[in-house]
Amino acid sequence: MEEFDGILVVGAGLVGTMAALTLARRGFKVKMFEGRPDWRLEKEKRNSEEKENAEDKVKSAVKRSINLALSRRGQEALKNIGLLDEAMKNTIPMHCRAIHTKRIAHPQADTFQPYDEVDPGNFINSISREELNELLLKTCEKEKVQIIFNHKLMSIDKNGTAHFTTATNSGSLSHTYNDYAPGSVQIKPRLLLGCDGAYSVTREALGRLTSLDFERLYISHGYKELHMPPASDGDFALETPEALHIWPRDEFMMIGLPNGDKSFTCTIFAPMESTEDVPGLLDLKKDNEIKQYFGENFPDVTTVIPDFVEQFQRNPSCRLVSVSAKPWNLDDRILLLGDAAHAMVPFYGQGMNCGFEDVLEFDETLKICGNDLSKAVPRFAQVRRERANACRKLSYGNYIEMRSHTGSKLFLMRKKFEGILNWLFPKTWIPLYKMVTFTRIPYDQVIERSKAQDRILNNLIFTAFFSGSIGMLYGLVQFSGMKRPGFINV
Repeated sequence: MEEFDGILVVGAGLVGTMAALTLARRGFKVKMFEGRPDWRLEKEKRNSEEKENAEDKVKSAVKRSINLALSRRGQEALKNIGLLDEAMKNTIPMHCRAIHTKRIAHPQADTFQPYDEVDPGNFINSISREELNELLLKTCEKEKVQIIFNHKLMSIDKNGTAHFTTATNSGSLSHTYNDYAPGSVQIKPRLLLGCDGAYSVTREALGRLTSLDFERLYISHGYKELHMPPASDGDFALETPEALHIWPRDEFMMIGLPNGDKSFTCTIFAPMESTEDVPGLLDLKKDNEIKQYFGENFPDVTTVIPDFVEQFQRNPSCRLVSVSAKPWNLDDRILLLGDAAHAMVPFYGQGMNCGFEDVLEFDETLKICGNDLSKAVPRFAQVRRERANACRKLSYGNYIEMRSHTGSKLFLMRKKFEGILNWLFPKTWIPLYKMVTFTRIPYDQVIERSKAQDRILNNLIFTAFFSGSIGMLYGLVQFSGMKRPGFINV
């Protein structure tokens, strides 16, 4: 068993690599363990072959994931470690939502909604998960972070020792809920950071060591990805490529995010099982059913994704999960970050941004506490948990907006009105989306401010409508020569 007077990070995904790099630059010794093999080696091998095996691709946790939208909170975390400029080189700006409300054959959006009615400099950025993860890994290696692949966390014992197994001997080990076989690699760190995702083994181990309240919630809707290749001339197949394209269909939707190779990653979000009005992703099995589904709902896509039936049959339908845990920590010895602590549905584009802000806020707390882990870990875990849980609540609400409201004229009028108020009172009136995406206002405060603004806005709209109705009634009375009601007489 190795005693390690440093920080052990479990998971080399986006949040894990961000945490390892941030803490290494704060002066801590850092080791990072990852259960999967080094996917960069797989990529090199794949690039040397003519064709990648489709089954391997959809099984890859790095590649089989929704495109990422980088915004303010994530950018601040990257800026904190000096990688923002490098990361932004691989992004495509998305200045607005491009809405496809009409079910027509021509692939052109008919409505455009800017993300910020007041400041056109506020927009989100499409970025490749794989490229960003590689950038963080490469920089971790430059910072002398020791990265160990093919080592999966099995358990954490009562002494705080982390037990790992390698891919070669994992099949020979057996355990029960309370008793684990010792790992082939054992490390007792000063602090263990669980950054191992929604199905976190660290979180499971934490539940054996302390009283952990835990919830994993699957929503009824899931997703399926499709690849929209470049057009025959090599350009984007959709007009207005610098936008998030949305096909709102009330109970479901499709989105499209641009990629650097002029393709789009399209994602259908829909019920997994059929409802009375909407066929489920799992129930669309025959070619003719898929053709009918696209013909009725996304006819424009069929012209720019010629193999949409084959892709729909081949690519998996994936469920969407939300996770919450309390507490995030065991004293100052174990701490959860990212999806391990607060996995959320992807509809606000905040999963990565929130996870990166976890790391940034932990770094800021360490600075306040003079790098004293005994003070920083409990303080951070208590404050940040409430904020991240607020983001989880916001995320599902934005799905309703995207799939149902973006095609509504009343919704657009309300957004315009909010934009005017933001222009008049830029520091005191900030629309909900702008607070979430383009500021670092804590998520729980965002919800409270948004509720207060909604009450004011509803009152303003009611007053305007009531005043207009009274004015109209007064005009009709004057025009008709009728006797005016008492409340109109002056």
